[in-house]
Amino acid sequence: MEGLHESLTEGLTESLTEILPDIPDKKQMRRDILSLSWPSAIELTLASLIGIITMAMVSPLGKEVVSAVGITTQPIMIPQVVLQAFTVGGTALVARSLGQENRNAAVLASEQTMLLSVLSGVLAGVLMYLYGGQIILWMGATEDYFYLADMYMRYCSIGSIFQFVSQAVSSLLRGAGRTRLSMQFSVAANIVNIIVGYALIYGLGPFPEMGLLGAAIAQLVGKLVGCIYALWILFFSRDLPIKPRFRHLFLPAKDVIVRICRVGVSSALEQLVMRVGVIMFTVYVINLGTAEYAAHNIAGTIHIFVANFGMAISAALVSLVGQNLGMNRPEVAEKYFTESIKISFACSLILIVPLLAFPEALAHIFTTEQDVVVNIVTALRILSTFAFFQILQITISGGLRGGGDTTWPLFSTIAGVLFMRMIIGYFFVVQFRWGLAGAWWCWFLDQVARTAVIYYRFRGGKWKTTKV
Repeated sequence: MEGLHESLTEGLTESLTEILPDIPDKKQMRRDILSLSWPSAIELTLASLIGIITMAMVSPLGKEVVSAVGITTQPIMIPQVVLQAFTVGGTALVARSLGQENRNAAVLASEQTMLLSVLSGVLAGVLMYLYGGQIILWMGATEDYFYLADMYMRYCSIGSIFQFVSQAVSSLLRGAGRTRLSMQFSVAANIVNIIVGYALIYGLGPFPEMGLLGAAIAQLVGKLVGCIYALWILFFSRDLPIKPRFRHLFLPAKDVIVRICRVGVSSALEQLVMRVGVIMFTVYVINLGTAEYAAHNIAGTIHIFVANFGMAISAALVSLVGQNLGMNRPEVAEKYFTESIKISFACSLILIVPLLAFPEALAHIFTTEQDVVVNIVTALRILSTFAFFQILQITISGGLRGGGDTTWPLFSTIAGVLFMRMIIGYFFVVQFRWGLAGAWWCWFLDQVARTAVIYYRFRGGKWKTTKV
């Protein structure tokens, strides 16, 4: 395989090298998907483990600290609405350009994506630093943990500037099929987060015991390290077909920016709908009480771990679908979709087992407070009913975005988050008073609705003709 790689055109990526000569059979397609998925799976799993470890480290400090960390999660993601437009558009342009063997177009897309991401990251960090506290107060943070949440939010706001850059680099590498490189700086950032976090939260060696402040500093340091490493990979990796040119990095190219935004605007709107809906949904849960909200955050951390498997397969489809459409092979792109769905089903079956068999054990990793444990167990059992739907819709959505079709993922989010989680959630949680169980059954309806919409689009086949 190495000899074959060296003989191909310079502008082709490693993943494209494996599938270009012939139409791959099903076995080869599965290998292609898994080859691109496993680095993303490791990257995302480690990131989730960081969330789990961080939550486990701060949980002994009390449910107020857990609630403080949890309530900052959604507001800090609001600015990523803008970033999503740039990164999704950049990913699609890179994948399509490399499929067409147009390396110059891929490099230009990389440069403009980085420019937009840096500018939006700085703006987002400043705004969230100044107004993040007001947002979490509006969301319903109570006096027993508001000051903690406000402090944590400020450190997260600064860290988001570095995170924007890292995510932009990661999206470009996914479009080029270089998921292993993306894994490297993500792993480094998360390892730093764990080590510094443990040292500062509890006090290790010369470091003082800082509690939640230590966790806040650790995530900031981790994001800074990840940003530096990501930029090093992007600018100094050998034979990287999307390597930006320093002298062009801050020169805007209007036509490319328009193309990036045209593809990514639907994804930005999708994220906006998602954030607004989830924030309102979070308000419903906060009003249930501190114990319920702490349980919701802990179960949500475990839920992210489950969803990551869909995101890993999705990352593979972004590259495989985009490049095959660029090579004018839509029938091959569709077959990659089909094989990815099969892999998604297998993953969901494996993940459901611990959710049903050991929910109490999973809950006790984070807390010994019995009122919190009971609610976590309820949420995890409901999670097991929609794990497959979530992994499937994430997988298919990624493939559609890789081909530049970002409108239907938006439709699916409107159907699921706004109607099922936000509107139905009001009745289940507020009116009917079904507690945390009512909130998570709304999550089940959300995922079923989104899966139905996105699968309908895939089967319709119009994504094959989307222009980028």
